[in-house]
Amino acid sequence: MNFEGTSREKFFYHNTLLCLIRCLQDKNITVDLRNDSYVCGQLVAVDGFMNLSFCKAVYCDTQQNEYFFDNLFIQGRNIRYVHIPETMTILGSLTNELKRNKGRKPGLKPEVKSTKATKALKQHMKTVAELDN
Repeated sequence: MNFEGTSREKFFYHNTLLCLIRCLQDKNITVDLRNDSYVCGQLVAVDGFMNLSFCKAVYCDTQQNEYFFDNLFIQGRNIRYVHIPETMTILGSLTNELKRNKGRKPGLKPEVKSTKATKALKQHMKTVAELDN
């Protein structure tokens, strides 16, 4: 299952620790928010901007009032911390996530050389071979 999204989202996925958050999908986690409140619940989805979707979530505000939600969406800009469960091995999870996505950055294609560059490379290799003799 490859990561899907815009090119910008794919960039964030491959160049930040967003892939670590994606490893937490379908697990119960706690997220601290910027307004000193927090959310606990089962993480359903993560997009390329670290927007989180929860199901069966509990929102606790700064006065310790608890609000229960069947579905809850949090924008990435409102997140302060994501608590990683102690039972999860970070390196193993990252390795598995990147293998699942083939560990390759999107948009990288094999380098195609022009005819002129190919000819120059052949000439260079010929010159190097003559120097070895």
